[in-house]
Amino acid sequence: MNKKISFYFGRVLILGRTNSGKSTLLNKLIGKNISITSHKINTTYFNINGIYNYDNYQIEYIDSPGFINKNNIISNLLDNKKIDVILLVLDRNKWNNIEENIIKIINNISISTIIIINKIDKIYNKTILLPYINFLKTKIFFTNLVMISAKKKLYVNDIHHFIFKILPKKKHFFPKNYITNQSKELIISEIIRKYIMKYIHNELPYIIKIKVEPFIKTSKIFIKNINILLYVNKIIHKKILIGKNAKIIKLIISKSQNSIEKFLNRKIILKIWIKLK
Repeated sequence: MNKKISFYFGRVLILGRTNSGKSTLLNKLIGKNISITSHKINTTYFNINGIYNYDNYQIEYIDSPGFINKNNIISNLLDNKKIDVILLVLDRNKWNNIEENIIKIINNISISTIIIINKIDKIYNKTILLPYINFLKTKIFFTNLVMISAKKKLYVNDIHHFIFKILPKKKHFFPKNYITNQSKELIISEIIRKYIMKYIHNELPYIIKIKVEPFIKTSKIFIKNINILLYVNKIIHKKILIGKNAKIIKLIISKSQNSIEKFLNRKIILKIWIKLK
């Protein structure tokens, strides 16, 4: 008689300060770039969910917004979703009121927490880690602690195995081939915003509205056009986006098209129009 297979499913919330590497970690855990990364603050505006499947295990990872430092953001995430595991991502040995605020909430709930010390490739004096880990033990109770470099994908896969041990027995929530429950249009808009952030060095990227017009596959390997509308408030914003001799907008289109092709796994023609609101 065949033994009945048990299935495991759980939601994992990724918390941490801005630029601690949460989005990079999510991308590496999923194996696809679904959350944009940038050195600028507050890059992620909303929750990005990524789905990881391995045999009879399924994990829904939730990347929290860049402005997670606000307590009500964490509380709302915990109230609105059934979270089974928390990944608290720490940027090396940084610790201040941001981390203090996050652990105050974690310490008041009974959710298994795994500490992730990220960017260990940048810690040249590894002797500081043991005192730091001892310090963490005085601050928060955690199930496991993993030291990684998300950018270089060092020890990232270990995280999955620690989570597997915690997941409840439950039917899988998503089809096996799911990678994210975000729409393709949303991810494309996020890719474009990433490159606007990269090449526009002021507050402008935060006020631009991006609209991705509906597109269709023309073949298995080609999408004819993806049309993007960028809405700005002022003529000067439009001039900044275009740049001298259209240098900046051409760069944004070129880099975005390359990344979108990798995401969609097909060739595209990307067209961008800049309009006043």
